[in-house]
Amino acid sequence: MIVDADAHVEESQAMFDRLDKEYYDRRPLPVRFDEDTVFGKYNAVWLIEGKTYPKLAGKGGTIFRTPTLMEAASLKRESIGAQEMTDIDARLRDMDKVKIDTQVVFPSLFLTTTAEDLRLEAALLRAYNSFLGECSAASKGRIRFGALVPIRDVDASIKEIKRAAKIGAAAVMLHGMAWDKLLGDESLFPFYEEAANVNLPICVHLGWGCPAMTDIFDASTNFYSAILPVTIGFHSILTSSAFEKIPTLRFAFLEAGCGWVPYLIRQVRRDNARRRVARDAADYFKAGRVFVTCEADEDINSVVELIGEDSFVLGSDYPHGDPSRQEDMVAEFRERKDLSPRMVEKMLSDNPRRLYGL
Repeated sequence: MIVDADAHVEESQAMFDRLDKEYYDRRPLPVRFDEDTVFGKYNAVWLIEGKTYPKLAGKGGTIFRTPTLMEAASLKRESIGAQEMTDIDARLRDMDKVKIDTQVVFPSLFLTTTAEDLRLEAALLRAYNSFLGECSAASKGRIRFGALVPIRDVDASIKEIKRAAKIGAAAVMLHGMAWDKLLGDESLFPFYEEAANVNLPICVHLGWGCPAMTDIFDASTNFYSAILPVTIGFHSILTSSAFEKIPTLRFAFLEAGCGWVPYLIRQVRRDNARRRVARDAADYFKAGRVFVTCEADEDINSVVELIGEDSFVLGSDYPHGDPSRQEDMVAEFRERKDLSPRMVEKMLSDNPRRLYGL
């Protein structure tokens, strides 16, 4: 079984048809612009409570390829129906072409925080989960998804993760920060306990999860506002007591590569030494409790020496990346001469199955 551990959906108007009736008049609206603007081929945005997503100019920048009204979406190899998952058969055909058996899907629009109104945010995320649950059922389980929760409300998040686990979720996604909280904040531990209870890992994905941090940078500097928070989340959770208090808790860190892992483990070791924590951070990888995605141009073997072979997973980023990227996920890793065939098969199959409990 080849598992694509990190694919995506481009959100659609159809998704928000699942929005609670109470909030339907506040649903996200897709708006398209002329092409001769600062947006260029990314010439469409979602309008939510008077704000636009993505935000390609000025501070607080974000970039993604939804709504599919934008020219950039029509230029992709994948059909709009496959991108949006409004055409499940088209999506499955694309998976079959590259021999991917299972995709675990994460969002595009919701890679950033949206509604400041917590009730509206919760309603939007429920609609997202409901739509992805229907897609999972239509695909006969070949498509699974990372559930989204309104993490500012821990009780509501616990309720939603229980529901999502029943409709096809294979994980729950968080950003590197939970709005203004570090992931190691103990107020979040009851949510982590429930995630462990329903056997869903917490996947910390690239994204703009801290509005205060996002507002500092523009869209050309996503490294600071969207990638570095993944490492912040790693340091925060590994220097907390979460893994000690919740024995079956699993975390994954997605779409930020793996080259940073040795440096962060050294930092965690230093902080844990002050806390007199005996267990080494690298042991959590070896125990199957922490996983990380890697990229094709990385020196993976140097990281393997530290954490072993069993914690690496691969994601296609479909349909976000280069049109050939999904095929590359399987082909280019199998063609690498510096990795053993057994390790490549672990990354394509064994490891993601362990991560997601498949």
